[in-house]
Amino acid sequence: MLNGVVKVFTLLTEGRSIRAVSRVTGVHKTTILSLLKTVGDRCARLFNSRVQNIHPPFVQADEAWTFVQKKQKRLTADDPVECGDQYVWIALDSETKAVLSYDVGKRDAVSAYEFIGDLSRRIVGRCQLTTDGLEGYIHAVDEHFGADVDFAQLVKNDAPPRTDGPDWFRPSHRVVSAIPTPISGDPDFTRISTSHIERTNLTVRMHMRRFTRLTNGFSKKLENLKAAVAVVMAWYNVCRVQAHYRKTDPL
Repeated sequence: MLNGVVKVFTLLTEGRSIRAVSRVTGVHKTTILSLLKTVGDRCARLFNSRVQNIHPPFVQADEAWTFVQKKQKRLTADDPVECGDQYVWIALDSETKAVLSYDVGKRDAVSAYEFIGDLSRRIVGRCQLTTDGLEGYIHAVDEHFGADVDFAQLVKNDAPPRTDGPDWFRPSHRVVSAIPTPISGDPDFTRISTSHIERTNLTVRMHMRRFTRLTNGFSKKLENLKAAVAVVMAWYNVCRVQAHYRKTDPL
């Protein structure tokens, strides 16, 4: 039984969908979802116990989009609040590439406040924090870090999406400029970057089917999404071999 569970989560953390894992292992999808919730809860506790009193010199934070049940534009007044767009908020140690904090929620000031609050409780000492241009970060960082942080935002400007393609053409945004913007403290301009966290967002999309764009592997329940994120965050920190250090658990 234990070998079967290990195989299930090995496949899940390699980006396979619930139905694909069920076909490969023979484990019913309802059983897989039940295991996901149980293991997700334990992974969240493991993450919380290990990621404490960290001294990162440079931290990058960003959000990765997904959705629950249906996309935001298709919501109706009768849909539950948890449906529609959801984001996983991730803070990364730019040196060790370890995930320092994560949260799942909407891309708004409330989620930014909760996310930055969790991050501040895990960090000891002063650090340089870089985020994207989301306004919600500014109040959250000021409230939780105060003067004990060098905070900057990398404000990106997109070109208008192309609309001259055929019907099947999917317009995409193209970044035309990225402006380093100091917000508080004395951030090092050469380290105002979100490159590392954006690469981690790609890892998240590659290792969780729910985050793969243009597929039907989306989450149908918010609790399942949170459990899947907890599993991958613990796996990323504890089990995945970090290329920079050639070992697991960079903390």
